[in-house]
Amino acid sequence: MEKLLAFAIPKFTLLSLYIKKPFLIIASVPAITAVSNVVSYGSVWFIFSFFIIGDLLSGLLASYCQWKASEHKDRWFFGKGEGFSSDKAKKMGVKLAVYLLVPQLIVNLQKTLLLKNFKYSTISDAEFELATIVVLFFCAIEGFSIFHENLPKCGFDLWHQIKKMIGFYKNVKSEIT
Repeated sequence: MEKLLAFAIPKFTLLSLYIKKPFLIIASVPAITAVSNVVSYGSVWFIFSFFIIGDLLSGLLASYCQWKASEHKDRWFFGKGEGFSSDKAKKMGVKLAVYLLVPQLIVNLQKTLLLKNFKYSTISDAEFELATIVVLFFCAIEGFSIFHENLPKCGFDLWHQIKKMIGFYKNVKSEIT
């Protein structure tokens, strides 16, 4: 009967261990968080903020380069629509509103419907919240805008430079063989 009671009544050994050695709580918290690898939503937003600032600055620079190269009527870049205008600022405001509202909507939707995190093991061992995936997609859009739309207008065409390097590599490789 004692064996049956000893087996049936819980011993709470982990709780008693935490009471005897409270420093183990501090040591076990990082281990628990390391087990659940979820990409930090806040960290992705931190990266995305740099993309937004980069797109804003490169867009302003591209507008300035186009304005400077054209035969402009206005003396100032910030003027009546030839350089930077309120219409372009409104479009940036709408884009920022979408960037802020859509991920928050996805976060609320995921919490309300109790949707699981997304995990694709061939890409990463970590899990992604749905809103994190949306913000990463927005990062890709902003990166495309910076490197494919804005910087070529300023005279720096990254894709053209990469194509030249690949062509040079192919020429050297064919000459060696």
